[in-house]
Amino acid sequence: MNDDGHGISITGNVTGIVQSGSHARAEYTHQQTAPTPGEAPELRALLAAADALRERLRALAPDELPPAAAEVAGQALDELAAAAPEGRQPDGGRVGRAVFTLTGALGAAAALTEALRALTSAAAPWF
Repeated sequence: MNDDGHGISITGNVTGIVQSGSHARAEYTHQQTAPTPGEAPELRALLAAADALRERLRALAPDELPPAAAEVAGQALDELAAAAPEGRQPDGGRVGRAVFTLTGALGAAAALTEALRALTSAAAPWF
């Protein structure tokens, strides 16, 4: 039975007779298939923003960010990449934690403000 307690719910392709009996009826609902997560523009934007932030981190002078903050940010970017593997739906909890860690570690670095803002905007669908 389906969620409302009536009948059978079939997902996928059906070939042959769907209904039988004198009081049987069938309702057909066609739903468009969503794009695979690897094709989602939101996922591409998130990964591109993470890559851009990583590049900005590498370009910083040593005195622009404390080494401990740079290390924490690198780990959070690695976590973000692991949370959003190509071709699969990102883990929203892991994305959120990585973004929160990045904003905390890098919020005081003026040179990273725009890249950090782009990342948080790209991660918005998972909050």
